[in-house]
Amino acid sequence: MKIAMTMAPCWRLQFNLSDLYPVPRLGIAQIASTCQKHGHQVSMVDVIAERWEPPQFGQWVRQEQPDVVGISVTILSMREAFQLARVAKESVPGVRTVIGGPGVGGWTPEELFEYGGEAVDFFVRGEGEAATLGLLQALEASSDLSQVGGLLWRKCDGSVAENTHTNYLSLDDIPGPNWDLLPMEQYKLHPPLGIYPYATMLETARGCSYPCNFCCLSRPVRVRSIEWVTEQLTELHNRFDVQEVHFVDPTFTLDRDRALALCDAIAQLPFTLHWSCKTRVDHIDDELAGAMAASGCYNIAFGVESGADLVLDHMKKKATAPKTREAFRTCRKHGIRTIAYCLVAGPAETQETIEQTRQFVRDIQADYVLYGILDPDPNNALTQAAIEEGRFTRRDLAEYYLGHNPSSLHQTTITGYPIQQAQQWLRKASTDFYLRPRYMWSRVRDLRSLQDARNLMGGGTHFLRDLLDISRHWRRRSVKAA
Repeated sequence: MKIAMTMAPCWRLQFNLSDLYPVPRLGIAQIASTCQKHGHQVSMVDVIAERWEPPQFGQWVRQEQPDVVGISVTILSMREAFQLARVAKESVPGVRTVIGGPGVGGWTPEELFEYGGEAVDFFVRGEGEAATLGLLQALEASSDLSQVGGLLWRKCDGSVAENTHTNYLSLDDIPGPNWDLLPMEQYKLHPPLGIYPYATMLETARGCSYPCNFCCLSRPVRVRSIEWVTEQLTELHNRFDVQEVHFVDPTFTLDRDRALALCDAIAQLPFTLHWSCKTRVDHIDDELAGAMAASGCYNIAFGVESGADLVLDHMKKKATAPKTREAFRTCRKHGIRTIAYCLVAGPAETQETIEQTRQFVRDIQADYVLYGILDPDPNNALTQAAIEEGRFTRRDLAEYYLGHNPSSLHQTTITGYPIQQAQQWLRKASTDFYLRPRYMWSRVRDLRSLQDARNLMGGGTHFLRDLLDISRHWRRRSVKAA
């Protein structure tokens, strides 16, 4: 069968540069490789990188004449995905549409099909490689859709069904991303990453075993073999002159021995590679940080979340402020830059805990801080508890992400704080950290490349635009933005 794939565009969040530039969508690129491996014809367009509006996507679908259109989503791009699905249906009568990705998790089949309407034929829950392949094979053979694990679909009587999720996949059974389908020359990592161009991203592991109640990552942890990782790195360097890679694994150093082995393998590559990753503050130590730095690691992002142990306890974070201090001190010792991911309006948050966090990130001398408002996710425990306590309803949650009608979540946070209060905390915390003359001078003194200087200027410009409320790139928490 012929499947045409794309990624639904997603607006970034205020004071968050994560979606400032288009980046390769590794999940859908691996689904494409899986389908091609089994004989299906795959085409792909990155409407984000190409800056296409829906009519341009429709023209491309008419040109491709696929049997199926697949759309990858995050939770912040569901409405955009529904629009692309409608355009695909209008462009090629009879085409089947399927939506998958992290944005599908947590919603009931009834909610998804209600808001997706007739434009969406299928949804895929969980890992998409096996489910998408199974769907194509079932459609091609006109066989029973109920046998496709992880598929959400409509029955002949109009009711909707969800098939039992398949077992979690072994990552080494999944082909690597099909880089040829991606416009690699148009991708760029957001500041403060991407200082050694050309830079890209790679996934070597999935899942997280920690119980943080604001997160929705899958629990089972699975990893790629070290041989696979080095083969991918070599291909990226030889084909695209990649000099830097950001490993998107949820917790890169979760398995300490594997992390050390990866560092050793990267250090032995016949070219210099600069790299960055994410991990937890309780999964870094002096020896490991030294090995990471020696193999080219220059930046580690940590989920700090808060400087108040009270808030961390309510988040089920299983980490403490003293451990965070130690982790950041260790990174400074080895010349590794740090990013502190922090949340405001978390459970048990008060003005006092906000002040603790603001002071804490300065005390630990984080190089960068990314603050965000704790938003609900339909798949995490904190959201489910808030619904049970009556703070908002499932309908409020669905309208906030999937619909266009007013929702109480446009006015209050998941934890019950007024949005205006949370936004004030976000703005104050962000400006308190970045608009310090001493901090600005420290960034200038630590410049490591020409692109690093460009990132500093570009990131600073977007920060000021967000501060002045003149940015057109981030989604406002209001009914009008829905």
